[in-house]
Order: sequence, then structure tokens, then C-alpha cells
Amino acid sequence: MPIWTIAKYEIIRKLRIRYVLLIQFLMPLLLIFILGSALSGAFKVEDKELKSVKVDIVQSDTGALRESFQSFLESPETQKHLQTHVISSREEAIKRLKDGEAEFAVIVPIDFSAQVQAGKAAPWEMILGHDYLQNLTAQMVFRTYFDKVNQIQAIQITARTSSLEPLKQAVGESSQITSASPSFVRVGQLAASNSNYTAMQYYAASILVMFLLYSGMITAFSLQSEKENHTLSRLNGMPIHEYQILLGKIIGNMFLSIGQVAVIVGATRLFYGVDWGSHILTLFLICLCMIVASMSLAIIVMLFSKSDKTIATIFQMIILIMTFLSGGFTQLPDGFLKQLGSYTLNYWGMQSMFQLMLGSETAIVGHHLLILGCMAMGLSLIAFLIYRKGGYHE
Repeated sequence: MPIWTIAKYEIIRKLRIRYVLLIQFLMPLLLIFILGSALSGAFKVEDKELKSVKVDIVQSDTGALRESFQSFLESPETQKHLQTHVISSREEAIKRLKDGEAEFAVIVPIDFSAQVQAGKAAPWEMILGHDYLQNLTAQMVFRTYFDKVNQIQAIQITARTSSLEPLKQAVGESSQITSASPSFVRVGQLAASNSNYTAMQYYAASILVMFLLYSGMITAFSLQSEKENHTLSRLNGMPIHEYQILLGKIIGNMFLSIGQVAVIVGATRLFYGVDWGSHILTLFLICLCMIVASMSLAIIVMLFSKSDKTIATIFQMIILIMTFLSGGFTQLPDGFLKQLGSYTLNYWGMQSMFQLMLGSETAIVGHHLLILGCMAMGLSLIAFLIYRKGGYHE
């Protein structure tokens, strides 16, 4: 069959080109080793012991909630994390923070109780110290008091009562919840273990996904070279349809990409100790979706481009932008850029592999794989429609 003959000779021709072997097989392994070794410290997850925080309190409020707040500070749970010291002014609190005598400060406004009673916002001023972890600890402890005040305040507003007695009582009893209280929350885990992926695992998945997209760029070069070398017109002159030529070259490059996956997965498991999980078939399906998407991009870019330079520019921009937004170079903090990353092929390819590495539930892995598969099918449909309109010919 002409398709398989073309695919066979495409594989043979590519294996004879040294730079293809270097880019598709050796370069990914080198990058995984460099990035995984150099950035291993950034992926270590360790438990930290929380130290008691020295907190200065400027208590200006003389209203009904003053006593309940004092009870909160004197509760055993609060004293386990905070060492409180009452001072007279904000200026003194700032001075003690600068001198290192305190590590955190809270300024309670004079109208706190009145504002709560009126159902209005009653913000406190929290002055942060030099240590991020201690600041976070103090903020979270005081947040428990705020949450209880807000909860009871909302109940009072709904009930349209101005009495602060229920509020004082509820806040005062907030620290007296015992372990005998029934729990309505069941704590579970999404993964089979509590471990996180290592730097070597992270970059093995990231680089594999990125270079599967680069295999699409090499495929686009191969398709374009048939036009520039004027061999496509000869092939079209033979008694075979042009779609068979295109499909044969695509299938040949797909087999090369599958070999690339086998080499990278096998070498990283053997030499770098990367654990890809126990579901090798699912990993193959993830990589197959990435390959289909990559080959579809190759067809789309090639049909819109007139030279190798245009193909290289477009593909480089697409790959680098998607890799960056998906966190392929470095993990991105929560925000707009990370949200954009969820619309990229790299993101769903990487996340699917991470879920396999962590031994997540089948439903979670299936969810990621389904979205990746839909994106690959969508690109394939676009490539088919563009091919029907433009065709593959000189």
C-alpha cells in the first residue's frame, strides 16, 4: 500500500539524518538531567515546626467584645501559637517590631464592638514582622476569631437583634470545642500516596511534552522540503492520491515520535530513576494524544507557510509560549498566567503524567486524558478542513 511505503521511507530517511537523532532523542535526556539536577531543591516538600510568635496587642476597644477577645487570647490553643503582650500605642508596637522585641502586632480599633453591633465592617490593623512564616501563623490564628465573630454577626443581622450577648458567649466558647464533637468532614486524599513529584519527574514530563511538539515542527519541515526540492510534483505525478502522500509522511513521523517516547521514558526510568507510574498503557495514550496534536499542528502550520523560516518562527512561538504558560520551565504562582496555562496542550499533557506519577484515582487521570484527547481531536479536525481547502501540492 502506498501509504505504508511512504511511511517506511520517511522513517529510513529521518534515521539517516544526525541532527534529527540529536534533537529528538539525545537533547531531551540532556535537558531533563540538567534541569532535574539543578532545580531539585525547589521541589522538596518538608514539614516545618511552627514556633510561637511574639505578638504585641494594642487594645483600644472598651466595648462588649473586649472581654471575649481576652478570653480568646488566654485560651490554651491560642497560647500554643502566640505569646501576647499588651502595649499602649501603635508607635510603641512599631518600635518594638523594629528592635526585634516583637514579631507581630495587632491594633484593635476603639470602635470595634460598636461597629460589630451595628453590622458594619470592623477591620483590625495587623503590622507584619520580618519572618513570613511567623506572620502567616499569627494571621491564621487571629483569623479563627474573625471567622467566629463574622458568623455570629451574620446570624444577629438576620435575626435583627442588637444584643451582643450571644456573640460574646459564642466567641468565648470557640476554644472549648473538644474532640468528642462529631465531625462532618471526611479527610481523604486524591493520590495513592502523600508524596509529591520530584524535580526529575517534573522535568521529565515537561521536556517529553515539549519535544513531542518539536517533533511536529520537524514533520512540518519534512513536508515543506518536498515542495522546495520539487519532489512533491513528481510524487503527485504518480498514480497515488496526494492525501496518501501526506498521510504516509505523517504516519512515518508518528512512529518516530513513538520511538522517541519509548527512549525517553525508558532511559529516564533506567538512568535517572524517574517513576512514571504503573499504568504504562495510559501513559502511551497520553503521549499518543500529544503526537496526534503535534502532527495536526504540523499540517496546519505547513499549509499556511511558504518557507522553513516561517514554519520555525510559528512553531517556536507556539511551543515556547505554551511551555511557559503551562509551567514547563518553572512552576508559576497562582494568577492570570497560570489560568491561561490551562488552555494549552502542554498543561493537560503534563498534568495527566503527573497524576500517573502520583498514583491518582482513575477518574482523575481519565478527566485529564479526556480533555487532552478532545484538544487533539479538535486540532485534527481543523487540519482536515484546512487540507480539504488547500491540499498538499506545489
